Amino acid sequence: MDFKLLSFCLRSFFSFIVIFTLLGAEVSFGQMAQNLMLGNAKALSLGNAVTADPPGIDSIHFNPAGLAKLKGRQRQLKFILASADIRGEFSTNEAYNRLVDNAGFSGQDSAADQESEIETFAIYLPGSGITKIPFAAAPLGGISISPPGSKMTFATSVYAPMILGLTRDEDDPGRFAGKSLAFTRLTFFSPSVGYQVTDTLAVGASLGFSYTGFGLDLDYRASNIVVGGASGVLGLLCNDPSQAPLQEFALFFADLCQGTISPFEPIFNLQVDVEKAVSFTYNFGVLWDVTPWLTWGLAYQSEANDTLEGDIAITFDAELVNLYNGIRGPEDNRGLLAPLVDALTLPENGVIESKGRVNLVTPQHLSTGISLMLTPRLKFNVDVKWTETSKWESFRFEFDKDINVLGLLGAIGVSGVETNALDIPRGYEDTINWGYGVEYLYSDHLKLRMGYEPRKAGIPDDKLDFVLPLGDMDLYSVGFSYNIDSETTFDMAFGYTKSEQDIPAGSSTNGNDTRTDNFVYNPYAGLDVKTVLEVFMVEMSYESHF
Repeated sequence: MDFKLLSFCLRSFFSFIVIFTLLGAEVSFGQMAQNLMLGNAKALSLGNAVTADPPGIDSIHFNPAGLAKLKGRQRQLKFILASADIRGEFSTNEAYNRLVDNAGFSGQDSAADQESEIETFAIYLPGSGITKIPFAAAPLGGISISPPGSKMTFATSVYAPMILGLTRDEDDPGRFAGKSLAFTRLTFFSPSVGYQVTDTLAVGASLGFSYTGFGLDLDYRASNIVVGGASGVLGLLCNDPSQAPLQEFALFFADLCQGTISPFEPIFNLQVDVEKAVSFTYNFGVLWDVTPWLTWGLAYQSEANDTLEGDIAITFDAELVNLYNGIRGPEDNRGLLAPLVDALTLPENGVIESKGRVNLVTPQHLSTGISLMLTPRLKFNVDVKWTETSKWESFRFEFDKDINVLGLLGAIGVSGVETNALDIPRGYEDTINWGYGVEYLYSDHLKLRMGYEPRKAGIPDDKLDFVLPLGDMDLYSVGFSYNIDSETTFDMAFGYTKSEQDIPAGSSTNGNDTRTDNFVYNPYAGLDVKTVLEVFMVEMSYESHF
């Protein structure tokens, strides 16, 4: 029994650090949802198949070589409006019931046979952290300049590779994957150039300077069989009158009845605020008009290797603090187990505040495609895209000071643990995705568009979880472009995508594993988990000469 309690305490302290790094995986959503929130109506309406048909000033992102086609001075204003719904279902099963019974879990699982939904949207703002908003919207834009007679076009734009966030109710079962979280990556300066090498060949390059911020508020629980066993033993020891002799014997070592633990209730609340003022990336592109009816494009987006720095605050549950203090004993009457728990350095008030750093990698991305004029009025675009998602084999979290308990865990064989750092496994895979778009010239002023993009997430079945509820999904889109006059164009697009995950109990080491030796954050152990992510998007852009 005492060994289980000690094991629980070690795991709890270890897990509060682990969960922060794991939830850095939320940031990876920004790359897996690539281009969805960029705000370019043409790209969205063509299923993002625009490498060979770059969209105006936003060629900065999609293929900088496309800037060479922009002449004179142009400006772009665009607006994004998005609505997202994230739902989860956590269902019990026979195996779960046996696990609960055999482990002696005490208490009622507030997530079992319950459903989760988000309350409202949120974004991460510098100086304010997680900020609630009624809906997801953002105005953005840029300018381009090509001197008369020059083969070069210069441009810059403000765009959002990713802005996302959400909040949940206090009692929502999804709170164990985050009561609120938000991630912002905003490219605020993107000096770019496109150069027309020959009449049929253009090249281009752009630099991206981006702000990145991430916030999290999470109720952490440990639905682990070890915790459940310890909970059951404590309940029997402290609440059963027939165990009075055992209670007196236990008091000789420590007072184990000052508090309690539960695999179903939060052990602590975690709050994270980290950011990086400037993250640097670069893009490169080539555009070749092979024939008057066939264009080929190639674009490369560099990796971004960022270290976000900031504050972490952990507030342990009062019952756990009482249990810890009971095991430790008062200063003038220390329990025999006190030296063991002293290594955990849990403050008497249960609050730990620290500075920390998270290393986050935005993987490199390569795309190529063609734009084919099937008829003088009908155009067909195809893209194939590769993303090095395997870069997320693990996430690294570093501390400003050594933490002895981590060194102890590493010494006893827990992989990826150092005295001042953690490497937490994710195990994702590289992805290859396709995109398709059709454009029909309805009249001299109006173009009609339609797109389809089947998107692979790069998350193997045994790594799915509710923390990142993003499986494979299909993007469907329609839109139009209307030339108001020879120098002014209005574009609009509507997009819809849906991702569904079905994660049987025990099938994911990142989500609902039932193994006792799984040190990874695992709040829905033994439960069947189903997730649904739906996103509706409306994007508008206005381009004109000035």
